[in-house]
Amino acid sequence: MTDSNATPPAKTNQQKVAEKLDKFRDHLLHRTPLKPSEQQMLEKYRKCFGWRCKMFSPQQVVNMLMQEYDIQYSQAYQIMLESTKLYGKVEDIDKVGTAKILVENLYVAMSIAVKDRNAEAIISATREIANILRLKDDQIPLTADDLMPARTVKYVQNNVVVNNYTGAEGQPDE
Repeated sequence: MTDSNATPPAKTNQQKVAEKLDKFRDHLLHRTPLKPSEQQMLEKYRKCFGWRCKMFSPQQVVNMLMQEYDIQYSQAYQIMLESTKLYGKVEDIDKVGTAKILVENLYVAMSIAVKDRNAEAIISATREIANILRLKDDQIPLTADDLMPARTVKYVQNNVVVNNYTGAEGQPDE
């Protein structure tokens, strides 16, 4: 038999933080209202994330939070951790974004190499794209269409239009 008057087990600190952050997620995703004190906390999270996006180290952010809000180290550190849980790791965002930018730039370089009929540069760009995208030898080989997807992007170099996509007949699409 169970005692109906038994108290539920105490929540762990992680469970409390998760519930606290759920309020902020609901506000950010569904515009649920926040209390004024919660609005102030959300502002701290935003500042923390903004500083991290500006490439300040976690320790610098903690120091800036302590100075700006006149709070203790443990409070500032907790705000930084909760901000990371709420918005994500800036380092991960930066890596994914940088990889996409690098791949796009390599597609441009490959387009110019195709225009110049420079097989060596095409192969080099293809290898770099595969390296950045972490394609392995044991995977199914990619087709030329996979490596250089069909899209029309025109670049102007010295008043010459460079088109990175050729149609079925080998002529640039207009």
